[in-house]
Amino acid sequence: MDFRHLSPVHKEECFCPNKELAVVIKKGNTIMIDIVKSGNTNCYLINTGNKNILVDTGTIADEQFLQKLKAKIPLEQIDLIILTHGHYDHVEYASVLQKEYGISILLHKNDLDKVTRGSMDFPPAKGFFSNFIRDVTLSGMKKAAYTPFTPDIVIENGNMAEYPDIQIIPLPGHTPGSIGIIFENNLFAGDLMMNMPFPSMSWFAEDFDILSQSIKKIQHLNLNRIYPGHGKSFSYSWLKYF
Repeated sequence: MDFRHLSPVHKEECFCPNKELAVVIKKGNTIMIDIVKSGNTNCYLINTGNKNILVDTGTIADEQFLQKLKAKIPLEQIDLIILTHGHYDHVEYASVLQKEYGISILLHKNDLDKVTRGSMDFPPAKGFFSNFIRDVTLSGMKKAAYTPFTPDIVIENGNMAEYPDIQIIPLPGHTPGSIGIIFENNLFAGDLMMNMPFPSMSWFAEDFDILSQSIKKIQHLNLNRIYPGHGKSFSYSWLKYF
């Protein structure tokens, strides 16, 4: 990547990876977008003004996740969980929040098989470095198991009348049922993209050709920021360098 043409903000995002930029977005005293970390996975709270939405539910390896979430919002006030895809590090607290707190869960139909059986195959990696990271992370494991659950809302295309302030778009590739959520002109991208240590398409995907098509789909949108499943948020302008 050629960094010579990057704006000062873009350079700061790239060369200062420990600095969080524009994670919390407020309107007046109301936090509209907030982050709850679960290990190295980003979960997001969206306040539309009349609905509270949790994007992804983290991993049970993070035993403090629910406490961190409660510090942001009473769990009973969460209206909906949207899962960007069915991988364990994004869904493991979903069954607890559904059963114990009565929170409805939304998932794309093409990842339904993963969560109903509570098992997933780790997606392939592309390139030497990402394969190395994958091998070190898995340490010989081929699958990840978690408590299975059945989503309350299974979507294919389109949006929901009850949530007119958000737009849900299919973004397959990382998994067949990966989706993105657009709110206030910001994209919550799941694992379509990552920012480790600088913004890029995901290193891991079940189908890299389809992943590239999903990237092209959002390159035609006029967004503000990308909120990935892993790494810091970044300006939409970065997509021209993908």
